[in-house]
Amino acid sequence: MLTEILSVVESVPNVVWSGIVASCLTLFGVFLTNKGNAQRQRDLLEHEKIKYKSEQQLNLKKEVYLNLADSFAGALGVIPKLINLDLSTQEIEKILKNHSGSIAKSYLVARESTVSEILDFSAETAEALLPLFKQRAILLGHKKAIEIYQSTIDAASEEKNRILSMFKELNFQNNKDSSLYDYLNGSYELNDKISRENNELKSEQELILRKLHIEFTRKCLQEHSRLLSSLPKMTIALREELESDENPAIFIAALNRNIERMSGAYDELLDEPQT
Repeated sequence: MLTEILSVVESVPNVVWSGIVASCLTLFGVFLTNKGNAQRQRDLLEHEKIKYKSEQQLNLKKEVYLNLADSFAGALGVIPKLINLDLSTQEIEKILKNHSGSIAKSYLVARESTVSEILDFSAETAEALLPLFKQRAILLGHKKAIEIYQSTIDAASEEKNRILSMFKELNFQNNKDSSLYDYLNGSYELNDKISRENNELKSEQELILRKLHIEFTRKCLQEHSRLLSSLPKMTIALREELESDENPAIFIAALNRNIERMSGAYDELLDEPQT
């Protein structure tokens, strides 16, 4: 059997064998090419997968960090707003409502070193805000006292006007009831005394409030400038994670120039009433 097979093989012309060998080599080449293409395709898909995942992570970081930056801007912006004593507690709470949540979200995407910078700046902001809230509460107490005095003055003035109207009516009627006149005179003098006393007390409170308000204004502006000066560490850490921190020195220099200009403008504004 083997002899017959060998005989058949030997009988095949060399040209045929050359064709068979060439075909085999071609098929092998096609196999290698397809295998290489398949590997390149797998490598490309893996690269695209990694690229897509990286882009998704970067987009998530951008969203979280932009919200965080907006939240910190709101928290810092509250400080000069505190100067306005007409700003209600509800309005302040509305500004700060989502601040803690924005900070917490950053823990999920930020590097540990960046989280540390965020926590440090957050603590520094809270340490500045709490004493300012306490100091502002004292000012609001004086403001409330002034409003109470003014309300009492208005009520007394209204009563005095009412009594004067009654006098006019009695004169028009030619009423000579002395006891009624005495009662109205006494009531008028009492309300006039109440008005004068409350005016004096109100003036005292206004002087106290004006002095405390100037001091509080200076404190707010100083704390605002100080916190802005502490901002670069956290900001640079965030910019590095977003691969956008080409030259932090330029940013720091620009921020410091801005702070100096703001401080100069604030000082001029505060010095104006005293000159």
